[in-house]
Amino acid sequence: MRRIAIACAAALACAPVASPVWAQAFVASSLVGELAPSRVITVPRDKSVAFRLMGSAGEIVVAQPEVAEIVANTDRSVYVRGKTLGTTNILIYDAAHRLIEVIDVRVAQDLESLRADFAAALPGEPIRILPMANGILLSGEVSTSSVALRARAIAERYAPAAVTSDLTVQSAQQVMLEVRVIEASRSALKDFGVNIDVANNSGIVFGSGTGLVGLNAPQGTLTVSTNVGPTTIEATLRALEEKGVIRTLARPNLAAISGEEATFLAGGEFPYPVPTGQGDITIAFKPFGVTLKFTPIVQDGGLIRLKVAPEVSQLDTRQSLRLSGIEVPSLLVRRAGTTIELKDGETFAIAGLFQQDYANTVSQIPWAGDIPVLGSLFRSSRWKKQETELLILVTPRLVTASESRALSPDPFRGSIEPSAIDVILNGLALDRAMAPSGPSYPDAAGS
Repeated sequence: MRRIAIACAAALACAPVASPVWAQAFVASSLVGELAPSRVITVPRDKSVAFRLMGSAGEIVVAQPEVAEIVANTDRSVYVRGKTLGTTNILIYDAAHRLIEVIDVRVAQDLESLRADFAAALPGEPIRILPMANGILLSGEVSTSSVALRARAIAERYAPAAVTSDLTVQSAQQVMLEVRVIEASRSALKDFGVNIDVANNSGIVFGSGTGLVGLNAPQGTLTVSTNVGPTTIEATLRALEEKGVIRTLARPNLAAISGEEATFLAGGEFPYPVPTGQGDITIAFKPFGVTLKFTPIVQDGGLIRLKVAPEVSQLDTRQSLRLSGIEVPSLLVRRAGTTIELKDGETFAIAGLFQQDYANTVSQIPWAGDIPVLGSLFRSSRWKKQETELLILVTPRLVTASESRALSPDPFRGSIEPSAIDVILNGLALDRAMAPSGPSYPDAAGS
């Protein structure tokens, strides 16, 4: 058997003492390479594939030995082993140093093993697998979106972060998410202030305070005034009590294709300065309000896996920050995140987000306010209690594109512009006349 010489083009090109025979071979390959027959072969990484040559080989040259390794079995057959992902070429010379064949080698992922895994895990799914740019391309039409997600997850085991999926679903599954965000806030405030003013003709004046601790105007005032000789004594009691219940309701409806994320924001954005150095500032914007992010994944059997992240935030000027001469408010944030599985039309609730605040303030004359009983005449007190409870209800529904349009209310349906007589005599406002007649949803009381 004739001995076959195997050389590396990269090594020989860098060698300073290359033999004249090999130098002639490389010059010949650059001159007549286009005239030699060529073909393309694909070799899995970390595996060997046997190939037959077109003629009897005397010399074999590998352009990039770090990509593929050649082992000659006979003068007409070789084994090619893929070492790393990439491409290279093999030059085949005969005994007379004539270029007889050029083989382009492409080292790719082990697609045959991947096809076997698809056949075992996803039987009957027509998934096509192609090598693409050192990665894997998936194409075809699968039955459900969950199958497409599982196919991508399996392919990621072979090519991490290098999988491109062009899989389509036979019937695209769309999820409509009905969300009800209910926030109830209860507050109670009591503020009492006592003022005592004593004035004398001799110029002696005494005052015990300025009224309520807070800045709100008093709801009731009681003043008692008397004279003791040349001295005028005036006592004033100011009192304020506030009670209130605030209810906030947001009802966003979002639709998203299975596996895609949808976001919603009902609120606004407030500007705040961002120093950039050398005394310059730029303006950035921070969103606040009711924010919702959800990603639905329709499972086999009609179950909906739902990753939902609601957030409710509001501006808080009590804990503001002064930055570059600008007053920047802080944010009160309540955030939740969970992943659950529901059936079509089932509702789950995120509750228990309860917050209670209590604060009191006492203003008094030193020592005089500590006198038992009489000390209340020299003291003003204020206490405030606030309770806030947040409830979030989420209902996913499987819908088609036409059904999602039907669920959306038409704001112009049944709108009639009121006449001047309706506005003046009947008090019919424009917003009442243009009230949409779309679907109604239950509120927190279930009405």
